[in-house]
Amino acid sequence: MLSFIYLSDASSKLESNSLDQLLATVITSLNYRLTEPINEKMPIKYLSRIPRAVSLLLVASLILGTTEAHSGKQELLAIYTQLKPMLEKNVYGIPVYVHSKDENDTMTGVIYGVLHHPIEAVKRSLGSAANWCEIAPQHLNIKACTYQSVKNFCQLTFYSGRKYYEKADDVYQLGYRFEINEQSKNFIHIGLSANDGPVGTSHYHLNVKAIPIDKSNSFIYFSYSYQYNFISSMGMGTYLATLGSGKVGFSVTDQNEQGKPVYINGVRGIIERNAVRYYLAIQSYLDTRHIPSDKQFNARINKWFDLTEKHHLQLYEMSKKDYLEYKQQERSDQLRLQQKSNQRTTKKYCR
Repeated sequence: MLSFIYLSDASSKLESNSLDQLLATVITSLNYRLTEPINEKMPIKYLSRIPRAVSLLLVASLILGTTEAHSGKQELLAIYTQLKPMLEKNVYGIPVYVHSKDENDTMTGVIYGVLHHPIEAVKRSLGSAANWCEIAPQHLNIKACTYQSVKNFCQLTFYSGRKYYEKADDVYQLGYRFEINEQSKNFIHIGLSANDGPVGTSHYHLNVKAIPIDKSNSFIYFSYSYQYNFISSMGMGTYLATLGSGKVGFSVTDQNEQGKPVYINGVRGIIERNAVRYYLAIQSYLDTRHIPSDKQFNARINKWFDLTEKHHLQLYEMSKKDYLEYKQQERSDQLRLQQKSNQRTTKKYCR
């Protein structure tokens, strides 16, 4: 007789726990949740969660077999093979898989996705520090970006502020070390790291890796993480209790009575929203690279907003009119700051 395994708790915890806890969660469920036989009275919502839980278990076991930030081309290809069904059909309507974790005072958002661009275009776009200063400022909170050689490395400075227009000179300057960690014909790994951040945050890391799927498409891994302390934790708590109280992320934790997805909220919702905003900025940059250079900026910010609007529930913050107006003002600040930087420093270590 077949036995029904109550994986409803496990399927939820698979996305709410950190990756190194996923297997333990499901194994625990298998050990003591063997209860009653399957029958016609068994709630459909529980039965429907079995394939999802098993799929997530397989993905988790594969990812646990390697350290995400240090996985290479073959590991990324194996993850793509396992994720392919979820990339092709999911609640997002686009080929992405999103997960996050909050542990050891570190928040991490991770995205795996398919970009409809050849690997050479992805490598050329992501392997340039100057290009990152076209990518990052599409994000609502990045007011400007400059690049310059500092000592023996290339530094990207993200000018980070509120979502509304602020003069870049007056906001926090987050200095990232830009590095091409690995590059070959069919693989690239870009790393950005910053020791200090605003409001008690620190140890910022952005990692991007890409491999070809075929001649026209690439599979990309993007992660965004930072550490927080008591002060920043209190700030996040205040935000979540006020302006951010109704906001959600992308990980699906359950289904409601109408069968609609229930999305993660809280601090993991914050990191997922920001990770997706950066991911869509990469996509927008690639999608507009064929446009004449003098028209690329306008095309890019229009494209980014339109991409975010497909996820209105998670990502909407302001009207398109306001977003475009603020970004035009911020663009002027960025060009001025980059010109000033060019006069002071060289670009020896910046590609």
